Amino acid sequence: MPENTTHPASMLVVDDKANVRTLLESAFVDRGYHVDTAPSGEDAVGMLGERHYDVVLSDLNMPGMSGLEVLKAAKSVSPETEVILITAYGTIDTAVEAMRLGAHDFITKPFKIAEIERKVDRIARQQRPEKSTPAQTWIHPQVKHFVAASDHSRRLLKMIARIAPSKSSVLITGPSGVGKELVARAIHEASPRRDEPFVALNCAALAPGVLESELFGHEKGAFTGADSQRIGRFERAIGGTLFLDEVGEIDNAIQTKLLRVLQENEIERVGGAKPIPVDVRIVAATNRDLKQAIEEGRFREDFYYRLNVFALQVEPLSARPDDIPALVDHFLRKFSLELGKEVLDADDDVIYLFMRYGWPGNVRELENVIERAVVLAEGNSITREELPAEILNAPAAEPTAGPTPAAIASSLQERTDRMEAELIQGALERFRWNKTKAAEHLGLKRTTLQYKIKKFGLE
Repeated sequence: MPENTTHPASMLVVDDKANVRTLLESAFVDRGYHVDTAPSGEDAVGMLGERHYDVVLSDLNMPGMSGLEVLKAAKSVSPETEVILITAYGTIDTAVEAMRLGAHDFITKPFKIAEIERKVDRIARQQRPEKSTPAQTWIHPQVKHFVAASDHSRRLLKMIARIAPSKSSVLITGPSGVGKELVARAIHEASPRRDEPFVALNCAALAPGVLESELFGHEKGAFTGADSQRIGRFERAIGGTLFLDEVGEIDNAIQTKLLRVLQENEIERVGGAKPIPVDVRIVAATNRDLKQAIEEGRFREDFYYRLNVFALQVEPLSARPDDIPALVDHFLRKFSLELGKEVLDADDDVIYLFMRYGWPGNVRELENVIERAVVLAEGNSITREELPAEILNAPAAEPTAGPTPAAIASSLQERTDRMEAELIQGALERFRWNKTKAAEHLGLKRTTLQYKIKKFGLE
């Protein structure tokens, strides 16, 4: 979202499901928005009469007043307010009616939170262009979604913040599944290029001839089958970032051409003779040992040093177990939203199994396990019943790869206390330290809230 030099963009989230309100509120507060929530259409209409909102994000089908009625009320009070409707029961007729009444967009469940974020950010940029300021050294709100609970991940996030504003190339190394593309996207989102394209290409998936055309494009008639001109990834990424995944698989001839691009900042399409200037930042990733590849003659040393201006190493998940509980929370929220379920917790023995497991597939494997568990879950918490056999029957990881059971228990308690303190602090600030309203919002007795305020030292 564009930075605002005075007041943040404001939005109202309307949904009768508390977990959806909480998750959307958390996502957009992290992105720098002022967010209010309403559990019903009636409450939303009352709030619309009290203050202006740039965006209203409303469920369509709710008990009592529907999202269409919220839309009508929002447009009658403030025609410039944009309304996005969300429903699990989308039909063409309903969409047409919503658009006729002035809805900005219409999203059907299950949805991806990133899709809603993009739509709302676009509205905010259009409504408040004069409030936008270019990024310098600040971390873009999107990067806050980068889970960084372990010391390793915190150091990585700090390094991203330091290198993001530059134009220099970055080489990200680490085994498959650790999140190298996520790191690349975080660098892009934290940079002045964040509003320009982020273009990704898996270099290992393409034969050399196809890869060359994908990178540089080609002219009509450049080779058999080239019936028209093609714009390559470099031109599509102009002004932004080009992410070259599995860069260690590129053959030497194309390495030579890429080296020239890095030196001259220009390309030539296949079959073309005219240089085309390209302002593109290169972020590359590999799970290979490129120094060994250099010794074996499979990777150019000069190309390696051009890519390796900044080097970021992403450790396997087994080497940073403190990230596991936070990642579990993140993926539970993600898949609960996408699948329309309310599975927002994991039993303690599940977390214990996760902490003991070696995760050969790293974060990607953990994400898949959580998605599977959320699909299978019958309650609000993941249990052993939803875990695959390889995790239930796996031997414990090596002692150096994970903490002891006592350390796990301590880590879980610290995580719980930290999350609870943040929730209480947020509620108190939202209600201007009105403890009665904050307690009601949190579902606590006022005396319990007072105890927890003292326990966490929030006074």
